[in-house]
Amino acid sequence: MAKVNKSFYTGLLLLLIIIATSCNRKTDLYEVSGTLSDVKGGYFFMKHEVGDSTFIDTVYIDNKGKFSFKGKVDTLTVMHLYFNENSKYAFLLVDKGWDVEMKGDIRYPDLINVKGGNVNDDLTDFKNKNEELLKSRTDILSSAEKMARDNDSVPVKDYVVELKNINFELSNIAAAYIKANPEKIASVMLINLFFKDETSIPRLEENLELLKGKALDFPLTNELKEFKNRIKMSAVGSHAPYFSIKNMKGKNIQPANFRGKYLLLSFAGTTCDVCREEKKDAVAIYNELKKQKKNIEFVTIVKDSEQTPISANITDSVKWDILPVSGGWSAKIFSTYYIREIPYNILISPTGYILERDLHILALPQKLEEVMNEDKK
Repeated sequence: MAKVNKSFYTGLLLLLIIIATSCNRKTDLYEVSGTLSDVKGGYFFMKHEVGDSTFIDTVYIDNKGKFSFKGKVDTLTVMHLYFNENSKYAFLLVDKGWDVEMKGDIRYPDLINVKGGNVNDDLTDFKNKNEELLKSRTDILSSAEKMARDNDSVPVKDYVVELKNINFELSNIAAAYIKANPEKIASVMLINLFFKDETSIPRLEENLELLKGKALDFPLTNELKEFKNRIKMSAVGSHAPYFSIKNMKGKNIQPANFRGKYLLLSFAGTTCDVCREEKKDAVAIYNELKKQKKNIEFVTIVKDSEQTPISANITDSVKWDILPVSGGWSAKIFSTYYIREIPYNILISPTGYILERDLHILALPQKLEEVMNEDKK
């Protein structure tokens, strides 16, 4: 009888170990499934980050729009989904043991229902309550894109004003949600959606200061703080960040070289067609300003010269310093000045402060006249 009991208890112990091991293995996994309409090509890309590493996987979707994928994560993780040749984007969050389901039309990625996990549920609830505004915003953007593709005349004023009003209303609703829910991760995601913009830094800062608890400790919160600090470094009114870069003749050029003069700091690239087109206007305006003896100098920082060398005709026609930098978009000065598109112009005062960002070259003469008159006053 004692032998039977020993065998029984030994078997029971093994069974418990197997169950426990199986449960632990299950809780390490997440699974995402769903049904999405209007996905082209039979696949989409899923991107997520683990530490300093970025992983991109292809997820296949059948002709009925059904898909599923699963994996293992150590902590709450944001998954970025890219559809239809990266023209549409959505996101969701996964964590250990989460079963997440997605349903919706990829033409309206902001309205996709994502259920499973408290953060996804919170965000979907927010989207459902603001469905009309989110749908209107997508419709306006889609109409503008279609007219641009069809070379139709876009009623810029109408759609820009309407879009601005919708975004303003949505941002106010998001701010109210964040204020009421400062400990929710969903609040961090809404800050990222509505306030991560160089024109919204005061509101970004204001909302980040509201966060508490888990929301304050979420990794994205730190990324948003770093973004805010980087933008503020080169925002209008800030002292222009330092750099020291060799020009085409090997001479180190620094912002201090231009103290006492206005400086137009331009960013361009050797593979940028629009930059080449704008160069003609820049040369004409520079020559005219110099003829008028205006107190201004130009400096152009050029990326991608390691791919396509700077041609001799550029150095012949351009009478100001050209500073080639390597590394493409990751070049340090592009990051320091938060440059995300080219051509891009920044006007700096004689005392080294940033007066204007994203200044079109054709708008420079008028802007320069305005700031010079202001300085005289």
